Amino acid sequence: MKFGITVSFIFLAAITSLILYPVVTEGQAVEDGLIGHWTFDKKHTDINAGEALDQIGNEHPGEIKGRPKIVEGKVNEALKFNGKEDYIVMGDVTEGQDLTYAMWIKVSKLPDGPKVIIWDDNPNGGGDAWLQLNADGTVETQRGGDGFGVFKTKSPVKGGEWTHITYVADEKNDIKTLYLNGAPAGDQGGKIATRTGISHVVLAVGHDRNNFIKPWYFEGDIDEVAIYLRALTPQEVKKNYKESMAVDFNSKLAMTWGNIKN
Repeated sequence: MKFGITVSFIFLAAITSLILYPVVTEGQAVEDGLIGHWTFDKKHTDINAGEALDQIGNEHPGEIKGRPKIVEGKVNEALKFNGKEDYIVMGDVTEGQDLTYAMWIKVSKLPDGPKVIIWDDNPNGGGDAWLQLNADGTVETQRGGDGFGVFKTKSPVKGGEWTHITYVADEKNDIKTLYLNGAPAGDQGGKIATRTGISHVVLAVGHDRNNFIKPWYFEGDIDEVAIYLRALTPQEVKKNYKESMAVDFNSKLAMTWGNIKN
């Protein structure tokens, strides 16, 4: 009798969660302005072929360098980068000054020095811009004067935990903001340099074309990378974060329910 009550309760919880949190396996909660979305799910990623598909019309397939591993992600699967040679080239994705970059990251431990999460490169030099994870766990933007501008989060990323990172460049309101887990974590006034005509996005490496620059390879897991050609509002950033949490909750609940049935 007790077992029947337990199963009924879990079934009711599953139904309730599906009503409150509809399962979304494709796309971001906010789709307006989305120019690229790389889920790194197993069905969208082929390590042997060296390709991570973009889910927005597949116009910007990621070219996999090295051999990152497909692992359990925050939402479905993610990619684990080895900190030595693994990275992904998305190429010419961004343009303009209103931009949003978002992704989930997880490191087993904090790095011994700066490691690049995402880099938007100017092949002519002087216009590179990127997000990096510092040894103290803060996320920092680069580059002063002509890129993202130098500032960092007030709070750190914690080792062993998934963290949702969003960077918003808002040209209209003349401000740049970093968010951790849907909440503002640092900002700076001023515009970023336009990416039009100079964009070359790479993930988990400091560069892949300027050989004179020492690369800062990222070691850890990255999931659900999304780029928007507009500045998301604080409400939209939070919505993306909460939607990912809901998908994660429902996927785990579905697995639990499947195990109970079996």
